[in-house]
Amino acid sequence: MQYDICGIILKVSYPSMGDTSQIRILGKTMLEWVHLSLAESFHAAVPHNPDIPLPQLLKPYITPSTYTVVLFSDTPLITRKTVLDAVHELHTSNESLIRLTRGFVFKTDYLLDTEQIHGGQHRFFDEEDFLTAFSFKQAAMVTEVLKNRILTYHMSQGVQFDDPNTTYIGCDAVIEQGVKIGPNTTIKGKSLVKSGAVLDGGVVLDTCVIEEGAVIKASHIERSLIGVGSSIGPYANIRPGTKLGKNCKVGNFVEIKNSILEDGVKASHLAYIGDATIGAGTNIGAGTIFCNYDGKNKHGTIVGRGVFIGSNSSLVAPLKIGDNAVIAAGSVITDNVPNRALGIGRSRQVNKNDYKK
Repeated sequence: MQYDICGIILKVSYPSMGDTSQIRILGKTMLEWVHLSLAESFHAAVPHNPDIPLPQLLKPYITPSTYTVVLFSDTPLITRKTVLDAVHELHTSNESLIRLTRGFVFKTDYLLDTEQIHGGQHRFFDEEDFLTAFSFKQAAMVTEVLKNRILTYHMSQGVQFDDPNTTYIGCDAVIEQGVKIGPNTTIKGKSLVKSGAVLDGGVVLDTCVIEEGAVIKASHIERSLIGVGSSIGPYANIRPGTKLGKNCKVGNFVEIKNSILEDGVKASHLAYIGDATIGAGTNIGAGTIFCNYDGKNKHGTIVGRGVFIGSNSSLVAPLKIGDNAVIAAGSVITDNVPNRALGIGRSRQVNKNDYKK
């Protein structure tokens, strides 16, 4: 049943915490969590002043409505269901208000006409919703409840967690059915993990898209897209602006920033790739560095399809390497390399015979 509601949140402060409305829990402030329970009915957040009678404090913020719901910023566990249950309780009674464990539901006409609140029976709903965070210890307890609610929801949707106790899932993350998540995993921001992906422990995601069948091991990925069937880690650092195509492999101690890797690109060990576009099927050898910064400006590198870059090479941007080119190991490449060419940028070896005495 739909109700005409004006929702007001009173912002509460405590000496040990300050303004509770700004304390963040699992990606949202306490005020934002309470706001969720009011949804489109939310109208105003008002600093709470216990020295001012509540009707006098609220009247400037009341909008034309049948009911006014007053909640507090220190109860972030409050749910939409509890709010609607409370409004329904008042709707079916002959009373002008009901008192919640922490909050009120008023008939708006009564609230506009009165100067002091009189009467009102207490009603009890899901009391977990009214746990109050009045210290950082209490905030930690509330965080644990919210964390378990989020995990329980995802498990009910077919997500497998190896160790829920060490897993942190933010409130805005979307995880599809069939995802497997290992221990010590953190998913923050507006991340999307698609069906069949595996986060194999020690993974941190922040506002990422992980496509179907990707496998991530002990790596940090931020504001990036990981393509279908790609493999990341262990110990890779994927920085903002990175897009990986299908079946890419990014191995241990590889850092990628603001780059596009097309399908099948491999960078298996100890490389830095920055501000680059790399064509399909290219292999990046161990120890390769994309030198994208000249001390003042960033520059880009374009690597074609099917390129082989030998180990311990340095590619000095701006630079273009053509399709199917080969870069000899240990080279410093400063000039463009044509298609199918061999680029060598190193000194010729000289042996000094009988050198050791």
